[in-house]
Amino acid sequence: METTPLSAKDEALIERVAATNERTVDPDFFDGAHIVAAGVRTTDGSIYEGVSLPASVGRASMCAEPIAVGAAIADGYGHDEIETSVAVAYPMPSHETDEVRVIPPCGSCRELLADYNEEMRVIVPVDGENRVAPAIDLLPTRTW
Repeated sequence: METTPLSAKDEALIERVAATNERTVDPDFFDGAHIVAAGVRTTDGSIYEGVSLPASVGRASMCAEPIAVGAAIADGYGHDEIETSVAVAYPMPSHETDEVRVIPPCGSCRELLADYNEEMRVIVPVDGENRVAPAIDLLPTRTW
């Protein structure tokens, strides 16, 4: 997978989403609610955020990325206007770190991001640093 370095706008997106993550996490609700926050940036620079939503029925739980994408769509942006995505996770006691960190999207979210814009820039950790990859490159094989 080919990646590119972050831009200043990417760094600012990470900082904003990390601040949202720290503000919204609830370590007591569901043993850790809203531990992931995500943000998307549109082609005009607007930013939309979402947080993960746990539920007592696992299937009803939601990742943060589709919530952020949905917020942009609800505000009138087209799928091809969603330019960049990032997800960050809050450190829970079972984690090996005590800092908010960028995390890669799960498999379902990779599919969703690629569905909405195959060329969406997705910020992911690679070999200890945050890099940018096209959403389609995060999928192993896609023949449909």
